[in-house]
Amino acid sequence: MPLKVTYNEPELLDQVAQGDSQAFSRLFHAYHQELADYVLRITKSLPMTEEIVQDVFIKIWTRREQLGGVNNFRAYLFISSRNHTFNIMREEARKALLYQQWAADIPFSEDPEHAPDRERYYLIIEDAVSLLAPQQQKVWRMSREEGLKHEEIAQRMQLSRETVKRHVSLALAAISKYVKCHARNVMGILLGLTQVLPN
Repeated sequence: MPLKVTYNEPELLDQVAQGDSQAFSRLFHAYHQELADYVLRITKSLPMTEEIVQDVFIKIWTRREQLGGVNNFRAYLFISSRNHTFNIMREEARKALLYQQWAADIPFSEDPEHAPDRERYYLIIEDAVSLLAPQQQKVWRMSREEGLKHEEIAQRMQLSRETVKRHVSLALAAISKYVKCHARNVMGILLGLTQVLPN
């Protein structure tokens, strides 16, 4: 249920903004269940919902100084939660795509004990991406995580299509080199990466 009328919400938000943990606790309990129900309808996953709701409230607390300027906290909370939920779901879908590529291209056993190997390869690739130059990394993530075409990335970043294409090519080369230095039997992963790149 929304915040009870027994609370003065603007005053409560000001208290939270000033670091009052008890005021934050009242805010949390006022909205926690309603927010969890909302997120669960989107994710259909109770564990994911619990993680998302926790993340949202942690972010609200860490950015509490901003609450003083919020006029409609419920709208602010639910929009933030919706955006974070979609980001998490996109990330999970991206991981699932990588795992499908690995399953098709790499002779992994279906034995659950080999699952950490797949996660290790994924983490190596993430490490490689994090080391890219800022603009190159941004282009790569827009290409890989958002699934944008080169033309769309060029428009968003005000770059030429050829510049975007070069960034993607250089990023792939850098990632490939990094992974080759940090893992064995990764050719299937590298092939999978090239197959999902937009043209």
